[in-house]
Amino acid sequence: MSSPAPPPISTVLRPWPLFLDLSALSLPISLSESTYRLTQNLRFFLPNYAVITLLIFVVTLVTRPLPLIFFLCISAAWVYLILWRDEPLSVFDFEIDQKIIVGFLAVLTLVALFWTKTWSKLFVSVIVGAAIVLFHGVLRAPEDSLEDSPYGSLLNVVDSPRGEYASV
Repeated sequence: MSSPAPPPISTVLRPWPLFLDLSALSLPISLSESTYRLTQNLRFFLPNYAVITLLIFVVTLVTRPLPLIFFLCISAAWVYLILWRDEPLSVFDFEIDQKIIVGFLAVLTLVALFWTKTWSKLFVSVIVGAAIVLFHGVLRAPEDSLEDSPYGSLLNVVDSPRGEYASV
C-alpha cells in the first residue's frame, strides 16, 4: 500500500514576503519568549529554513563545479519526487511507497557526499544555516492566532486582568 502523496511545494513553503517582513522583527523580552518564538517559527517556516540552508550549501559548492552539478541534480530529484508530485510514483504499473523513495534519495545523497568529499562544506553550511534560523526564529514575533491555540477563545480573557467583567 502506498503512502499518500505529499502536498505541492506551493502549499509547503510560506510566502517569502511574509518570511522577510522586517516589521515583524523585534527583540524578545525574556528567555521563555525567545524559546516560544523559536519553536513557533520553526513549525511555521521550516520549509523556508531548509531552502535557505540548501542555498547556502550550493553557494559553498560554487568553487567545485562537479559536486555542484551532482547536488543540483540530487536536489532536483528530492524536490520532484518528494514535494512536487501529486500522485504516487509508479514504475511498470507498480506503485513505489514514499518511504522507499526517501530512503533511496537519502542513500544517494550520502554516496554523493562521500564520493565528492564535500562533508566539510556541508558541515559549514549547516552551521551557518542554523545560525540564520536561530537569528530569524528568535527575532521574528509569530502571529498568534486563536484558532491555532488548543484553548481557542478562552485566551481572550488573559489580555485584561479583570477578564470580561464590568467594573463595579
